[in-house]
Amino acid sequence: MTEREAEVKTQELGEIIKPIVPDGTIKDLVWRQYGLRVKHWVELNSYDDKNYHVIAEDQSDNPYITEVSSNGYVLKVLNSLESKRPVVIDAQHSLMEHLSKRGIKTQEVIKNKDGKSMSLEKIYSDDKNQDGNAKFGTYVVRMLSYIPGEIVHVMPYVPLTFYNIGKFVASMHNAIEGFHHDFYETYNTLWSLKEIERLKEFVFVLKNPEDHRVVTEIIQAFTDHVKPIYDRFSEGIIHGDLNEQNILVDELPNQDTLPKNERACEVRGILDFADVTKSYKIFDVAIAISYLSIECKLIDQRDVGGHFLAGYLAERDLNEDERQALRVCVCARLIQSLVLGAYSHHLDPSNTYVLTTSAMGWPLLHKLWKTSEQELYKRWNDIIKNYAS
Repeated sequence: MTEREAEVKTQELGEIIKPIVPDGTIKDLVWRQYGLRVKHWVELNSYDDKNYHVIAEDQSDNPYITEVSSNGYVLKVLNSLESKRPVVIDAQHSLMEHLSKRGIKTQEVIKNKDGKSMSLEKIYSDDKNQDGNAKFGTYVVRMLSYIPGEIVHVMPYVPLTFYNIGKFVASMHNAIEGFHHDFYETYNTLWSLKEIERLKEFVFVLKNPEDHRVVTEIIQAFTDHVKPIYDRFSEGIIHGDLNEQNILVDELPNQDTLPKNERACEVRGILDFADVTKSYKIFDVAIAISYLSIECKLIDQRDVGGHFLAGYLAERDLNEDERQALRVCVCARLIQSLVLGAYSHHLDPSNTYVLTTSAMGWPLLHKLWKTSEQELYKRWNDIIKNYAS
């Protein structure tokens, strides 16, 4: 096994890595580690971790919190797999700080009462083992600032918003230039597009033969046409999960005359650096296009990429090989989300968040895969030209 293979984040078939956190634990954790009394809290969506938006009382027993934020905080409990390797959090925090200094809004790390950015905590569940003792898991716990704003998911999916997100992603890529952390030299994750061939291990959860066929075709197309030209792609640190839940936006001003479902947004900030890797910038572009396309109803879903690319190309260039690889890369991310979502739901049927992509994702996948490269790229190029005119 190579060093890189050893660093790939994997979970065994059948292994559940999402933390089990009883409701009564939240207030205790925040008080014990951060010296804040929780008034109320709400659980946030998360794939493998547990995240909570907590609102605290005004007074702090933490020397590192001199003024309690009225916006609250995000308490994060890391999954059991990555909790065994807390250096991943150090790397994430370093990148967040790097971006923040360059004008990209990210969450701030809140130090606990010991002045540390995280702690390793035993969290006991309500279940008991065979000995009659309470079961527990050991998880990395940390707290971040809460950035006000709305996630893309709850705002109108309109062309100007896609354009603005494209500009933001390109600006983020420009800001990342020069960042280095040793951890990312060897780290990879199952969610990296580089790992697309590993989806073969999980396709057994697909019940529809046509879905199975398309997934197999896309994996093969990626292997045949994308992998051989990696050396022609721009390499560097990428976010790795630019989905509709991780991009914060605000409605643009002076749109009062427009119906609410037609109002465009600008990007306020970016969340969730759990899937950051050293990879190819074009993968971030494909990931963003795939997720923004899924729930778009106002325009043809196949046109989302054109508006996003128009914004991206206003700030940063893509070479011809990168642009030619986009259709396969977008479809590859869709099958990653659909297959791994189905697999995670297979393991934990109560976790319906992992099926977010499913209802509209499969029809979009089939629609995109039936659309030729020539037709799709013509649609995108025509849109890009309209922005330039």
